[in-house]
Amino acid sequence: MLIAFTGCDDISVIAETRRSSTMQVRRYWPAPIAGAAASATFVVSGIIRGTYPFGDLTRSTNDLGQQFIPMAAHLRDVGTGQAAGDLIFNWQSGFGVPFIGDFMAYVGSTLSWISFLLPRDRIDLALFLIAVTAIGLGAGAMTAYLRMIRPAGPVWIAVAAGASYGACAWAVDDGAYMTIWLSGMVAFPVICLLCEWILQKRSLTATIVAPIVIALLWTSHFYTVYMATIGAGLITLARLLTSDPAESWRHRLSGGLRCVVAVALGIGLTAPLLAPTFGLVEAATPSPPAAFVRTGTRDFLSRFLSGSEGVGSSPGFAIGTLMLLLALSFPFNRSIAVRQRLVWTLTVGLTVASMQITWTHMAWHGFDTPQGSAYRQAFVIAGMFVIIGWMSASAGVRSLLAVIAPIVLVTGLYVWTWDVQYVTSTARIVVPALMAVALLVWLLTRDRAPQWLRRGAVAVLVCAVLGEITASSVAIDKRRFPNISNTAYWGSDHEQARALVQSMDDWPTHRTAPGQLVTFNDPMLMGGQGPQYYSSTIPNTTSQALIAMGFGYTSYGRATYDPQNPVVDAVFAIRGRVTRDSEFENPKLERNDVVAPLVTVRPATPFRSTDSGVYGFQENLLGADVYTVPKHRPLRIPADGSRTLAVRCPVGSEVYFSDPAFLGSLQIDGIWEPTLHDRRPGIYSGSPLIRVGTTDASGLFGLGIRADRDSRIADDSIGCLDRTRLATAVQRLTASAPAAVKVSGHSITIHRRPGRAATVSIAVLNLDGWSCKVDGAATAPLAQSTLLTVPVSAAAKMVSCGYLPPNTRLGLEAGAASLILLLLFTAGLAITRRRRS
Repeated sequence: MLIAFTGCDDISVIAETRRSSTMQVRRYWPAPIAGAAASATFVVSGIIRGTYPFGDLTRSTNDLGQQFIPMAAHLRDVGTGQAAGDLIFNWQSGFGVPFIGDFMAYVGSTLSWISFLLPRDRIDLALFLIAVTAIGLGAGAMTAYLRMIRPAGPVWIAVAAGASYGACAWAVDDGAYMTIWLSGMVAFPVICLLCEWILQKRSLTATIVAPIVIALLWTSHFYTVYMATIGAGLITLARLLTSDPAESWRHRLSGGLRCVVAVALGIGLTAPLLAPTFGLVEAATPSPPAAFVRTGTRDFLSRFLSGSEGVGSSPGFAIGTLMLLLALSFPFNRSIAVRQRLVWTLTVGLTVASMQITWTHMAWHGFDTPQGSAYRQAFVIAGMFVIIGWMSASAGVRSLLAVIAPIVLVTGLYVWTWDVQYVTSTARIVVPALMAVALLVWLLTRDRAPQWLRRGAVAVLVCAVLGEITASSVAIDKRRFPNISNTAYWGSDHEQARALVQSMDDWPTHRTAPGQLVTFNDPMLMGGQGPQYYSSTIPNTTSQALIAMGFGYTSYGRATYDPQNPVVDAVFAIRGRVTRDSEFENPKLERNDVVAPLVTVRPATPFRSTDSGVYGFQENLLGADVYTVPKHRPLRIPADGSRTLAVRCPVGSEVYFSDPAFLGSLQIDGIWEPTLHDRRPGIYSGSPLIRVGTTDASGLFGLGIRADRDSRIADDSIGCLDRTRLATAVQRLTASAPAAVKVSGHSITIHRRPGRAATVSIAVLNLDGWSCKVDGAATAPLAQSTLLTVPVSAAAKMVSCGYLPPNTRLGLEAGAASLILLLLFTAGLAITRRRRS
């Protein structure tokens, strides 16, 4: 009907509008295509390798299985109301720990919603899908940025460039199993895109949207996004220095300032989460100071080759051979202005060099050298190489120098690093193959080549690029898998253990511990309320208290082993525990009724043990004397030597041995059992309190000790537990239980029967951040108490305690201030624009 009433001119306008709409569609399709291509290469590499979910080989290597998957399961439980705790506090792990730090460090990605779409027993699949999605988003965002800064370049190169970035060596080798690290890889091109939007459009929408997106990125993973922000700042600075000479410096600086303000306000908006997280990180168990040791130049540069692998010890630079050639062509490409070539080459070159200089290395990592993976910012270099590679390609690689020079450089690097440990057999094949294909395609797509030949050559090259990415991903996973630990994906053992835990759910009266069947974080993975916990944000107070109780540990105390000690169980109300048989199979539930409830009422004057070491510490927690600590002379044992330690204890006592730093074996029931693996005993790792036997009718006990290194066994290493006295102490505590206990997300309310002045003891560890009230009046918990303990008067009826991490109020104030500033900044720009118009 509309066309019937229009003239020819109107019809031509409509046709032009349709063509314009088609152009708009074509403008935006490269980004999703690049994202899909990058994700597809990652998926196909998993199919080839036969890793989960495409085969029986687990992909839960290292921290993916030990931390990310259990914490993602816990976050899902928090969101669905199945967890004991909330976003602020986790009642299930480590006898009560903050969760907000773990959320920000491990699972706070904006993609975490994916885990809510799948059943809980598919949490491994959820993490895989998050990784696939993040790789796709990184690729798509990079392609969108490339097209924004150089919209006239070949679309197929933009797609290949984005895919090469999204599935770069860093993403596959480092990021795929440290899933939330991929947030930084996504953030780098997104922040570049936002700043470019601000620089080009100067629109009010950009000013409002950019801080909100920045806030989402910084919430996803502040650590790698911090690195991405630095990298994006360098890219934006280079863009300002190389912008159109006709543009005034005032105009450039105002655009740069808007970008800085947008980023700062976005970070400020996340302060309610960042401020408490930084406080928790500061209070976390530290690792010994680490000195940065740079990688040798040959090893360092070998990681630019596609298919190289060296997770944790070298940087994952590789972006595929095509993009490496294009990036290296940039300084020699005369189609690009000299000033641009100089600025960009210096920017990228100095950024690469900064990874090998101590003080700039420290700046990249927030002035805290990590214990492993010293090149966590390598994705920024990968992104920079992709950007200058695209700039060269979009300008046209026509001169012979721009073609030959990068081939010579890559060939030289290939030959020089042939025998470097990080170069795989796949790298030795794909790098020369891709160089040959790229050179052939360049020759076939010269100006006079027929269109069909040019299209065919381009299709072959794109397929070769994607094939190289896939082959490299396969090689990386194949090389990496045997060299780092791995855990099983969700299976029948998990199902049985979770069912056993749920069958005895008695929270909050008692705990049911899932044991350590799969990971240090099984309480979050399986459910229940166990003592195990592994996190880089574990409070040092928690770590030290658990070690003092007799817990074994690794990672400097950031991961703890449950000693399965009856006194610890009695204090912390562990009524049930899932265990395995001697073959580490067949999960079963063990019940122990000799345990106190979660909350007990104790005398106003706390019990003080006369025993030393772990045994006295446990007695103070219990409030009763249940151990005999027989004194003996300190025992010295030479390396590879053995001794028998003889002690006398009350008849029928259970005998325990405690020496966290001892490296060797103990003779238990006639079998020599090792205590530790040889990894910095007493520093990095420590052995738990170990039950070694029972005294005979005479009360004598002899313990065979074999040392792997020169050792000194302290005079209080042996403790003899009297189970009768323990049962009596537990009966007394059980009788003191309050009338009612209610536990919510990060608080607990206790209704007590009035009586005498006392202390209310809650079987959670006393951390900085707990605040309490007695009958509505603020009352400070006992500062020196390991357990959360509140003094009460004889008439007191109700005790309530709540946990908020330190710096929470500061974070809320900073977040509110940032929101107000954002509104004022936006209003100011709107008023200025209106006046100018």
